[in-house]
Amino acid sequence: MKLRQIALLALTGVSISLAAAPSAAANKRQEERTQEILSRYEKTGESIYCLSLSSVRSTDVLDDHTILVTAQGGSVYMSELLGRCIGLGRERRYIHEATTNRMCRGDLIRVVSNFGTAIGSCSFGSFEKLKEISQAE
Repeated sequence: MKLRQIALLALTGVSISLAAAPSAAANKRQEERTQEILSRYEKTGESIYCLSLSSVRSTDVLDDHTILVTAQGGSVYMSELLGRCIGLGRERRYIHEATTNRMCRGDLIRVVSNFGTAIGSCSFGSFEKLKEISQAE
């Protein structure tokens, strides 16, 4: 009986190790993607509390901590989320339930799985304006 338990534990340990390996590789790819995208910009030090939803053209989830927002006219803002939004970097989908026509620091966002269920939540941080680094520099 003990031999079977040991064999089962050994097999379980192997399967857990194998399952964790892709996750570590995925995290590394996500970190590299985040760094590559952020390397195109420099922080300006200008932060705003809210963005008008009508001015938001797109959002790009970088990881569990960061969302880039492209606004009308091409302005880009970075929101460093208040707390880690577990699963956001993997799923790259969220719901923002706006009570006004603005996206503001402290607004709750919910991470949505590919099955459509909420799997985590966090809040927007302030929106810091980024400046694109020109290729001539």
